[in-house]
Amino acid sequence: MNRYRLRIIALTALVCLAGSSCTDDENGGQGNNIVYGENIIGNGEQTFEIKDHQYLKRGTYLMKGWCYVTYGSTLTIEAGTVIKGDKETRAALIIEPGGKLIAQGTVDAPIVFTSEMPAGKRKPGDWGGLILCGYARNNENIMQIEGGPRTTHGGPNNADNSGILSYVRVEFAGYPFKKNQEINGITFGSVGNGTQIDHLQVSYANDDAFEWFGGTVNAEYLVAYHCWDDDFDTDNGYSGTCKHLLGIRHPRIADITGSHAFECSNNGTNSPATPTTAATFEDVTIYGPASGDASFVNRPDFINGGGLRPENESMLGLFGSALYLGANTSVTFRNCRINGYPSDIEGTTAVMENVVFSEKEEINYPEWTKGWCNFNPQETEY
Repeated sequence: MNRYRLRIIALTALVCLAGSSCTDDENGGQGNNIVYGENIIGNGEQTFEIKDHQYLKRGTYLMKGWCYVTYGSTLTIEAGTVIKGDKETRAALIIEPGGKLIAQGTVDAPIVFTSEMPAGKRKPGDWGGLILCGYARNNENIMQIEGGPRTTHGGPNNADNSGILSYVRVEFAGYPFKKNQEINGITFGSVGNGTQIDHLQVSYANDDAFEWFGGTVNAEYLVAYHCWDDDFDTDNGYSGTCKHLLGIRHPRIADITGSHAFECSNNGTNSPATPTTAATFEDVTIYGPASGDASFVNRPDFINGGGLRPENESMLGLFGSALYLGANTSVTFRNCRINGYPSDIEGTTAVMENVVFSEKEEINYPEWTKGWCNFNPQETEY
C-alpha cells in the first residue's frame, strides 16, 4: 500500500468521525444513522426501517412517517429525549417481533413522545403512537397489529423480550389511518414477559391509552390520563399482571363505542378461543368523568370534546360502565378503588378482591407519579 492511499484512508476516517454518522447504506449499519438533517427521524414514508443497533442520544427530534425497528435490531433512546410525532406523515414507532426498544428514562429525565404542535394547539390524534410486538402467545396464532402498520405478531415464546419501556410518556397520539382504526397511545401485540414495562403515562390519546393483544408481559405504574376511549383494554388471551394503575378521565371526552376504564375481551367475537384473556389488575385507582366535574351528565350535549376534538373522523359518544367484561374472559381485580362512572360493571363476571365502587371522589395523585408524570401536557413547552 503506498503513502498516497494511506493518506486518503486516514482522511476518510477523520471525515467519518467528524460527521454526525458514517453509514453502510441509507439507514442500516451501526451507530446513530437514523437521524436526517436537523434531528429528523425517518423519511416521511410508511416503510422506513431502523436496522442493527442504533443509539439516539438525548435531544429533541421530529419523527416522520412509520418507523419500524426490524427483527434483530435494537433502538436505544437516552433518558430525557423528546420525540415529536409529525402530524402530516402520521408518525408512529413500531417495534417488530424480534426487534427491541430500550427506552430507559428516569424519574427526573423521562423520555417523551408527543405532538409536534405548539403549546395550546395540541389535540388527541396529532400523530400515530407507539407499538411493541413480540412472539408470545395469543388466541389467534399470527395476528395483524391494529391501526394499519404492516406488522404481525404472535408465536410460542411467552418469555419473549421486546426490550425496556421505563419512565416514558406518550401524549396526543392516536391518528386514525382509516375510519375507526386509530392507533392507541401504547399498543402491545403478543409481547412476552421478558420485556420490562414500568412507569408509563399516556395522555390525550385518540383511542385507548393502553391495549394488549395477547401476550404475557407484566407492567407496573401505568397512568391513563384524559384519553378518548378505554384506559386499559385487554384482548386475545392477554394474561399478564398489571400493578399500580391510575386512570383519570376528562368528563367531556368519550368514544362513540362507549368509553370504559377497563375493557376486557377474549377476541373480536368473545368466542371461547384459548388461551383466554386472563389479566390481573392490582392496586388500581380510577377517577371517572363524574370525579372530574361535579356537573357531569352522560349526554351528548355535555360530552362535546371540551375544545379538544381533533380534525379527523373520530366521533364522540357516551361513557359506558367502568368495567366491561366480555364472555370467555377470566380477569382478576384486586385492591381497586373505582369511582365516577355511570355504572360499575357490564358483561360477565370476574374475580373481585377488595374492589370498591363509588359515585365520585376528589382526585388525588399517588406519590409514585411525582417527578416524571405531566398532568398539563397541553401547556408544556418542548
